[in-house]
Amino acid sequence: MSTRSVFGTWATQAALVIACLVAVFPLAWVLLTSLKNTRDATATASEALSFTPTFENYVDVVSSPGFLHAALISALVTITATLGVMVVATLGGYAFARLRFPGRRTLASVMVIVQVIPSVVLVIPLYRMVSEVGLYDNWVAISFIMTGLSIPFATWLMLAFFRGSPIEIEEAAFIDGASRVQLFRYVLVPMVAPGIATAAIFTAIAVWNAFLIPVVLGQTEAVTLTVHVAQFITFQGIKWGPLCAAAVLILAPIVLFALAMQRPLVKGLTAGSIK
Repeated sequence: MSTRSVFGTWATQAALVIACLVAVFPLAWVLLTSLKNTRDATATASEALSFTPTFENYVDVVSSPGFLHAALISALVTITATLGVMVVATLGGYAFARLRFPGRRTLASVMVIVQVIPSVVLVIPLYRMVSEVGLYDNWVAISFIMTGLSIPFATWLMLAFFRGSPIEIEEAAFIDGASRVQLFRYVLVPMVAPGIATAAIFTAIAVWNAFLIPVVLGQTEAVTLTVHVAQFITFQGIKWGPLCAAAVLILAPIVLFALAMQRPLVKGLTAGSIK
């Protein structure tokens, strides 16, 4: 191996290590701060690692009024929205990939336009619509809206997977007498399962971490975890310990979900790269 190749390999590895450290550092800082008391949480950088770990912040967060209710609301919204997105995106992706109907390209372009519109532009119209139908401060409304906002991206993702699947298998299933429902259930869904898992992970992460829509459309009954943690930011100051503990508790479920779905996610992201 030449000197240039060795230098390039070491440079690549060093760049990857630096990138990993930069990505992990904020998470490590949040985790360490969540284990500190009030005095240690505001200590100088030189004293950042000299502290006695404590779980008081986690106890304070879990026992705070409304935390468990907010956790339940977040779970309901995330699960409902993810399931709804998967059903619509899978059917929509198949329709765009295989069916030929008038306005198909126009509708696909509209989905792209909707996807790039910032959520902040939509909050006021959504607030008025939800208020007029009597669903303000209702988790069902938040779940329905998050479903609608997540469908375009998931549909485009499923469209790519359906286009990458061999159409000959579908034709063979039709020749064998399979109906379109049987084809979809027993042939297509298993074929694009990595794509469904990938879209589900991205949808769940986006909905679970959403803040703008829940904070505008929720007040007391439909408060999610991302909105609930704002109570630790007051006019008297920021309660860094409880705030970081709440951040860890919010991050943990979605990280565990992503790790559990890691294999289908990697398979889905690399699908089609090797023929």
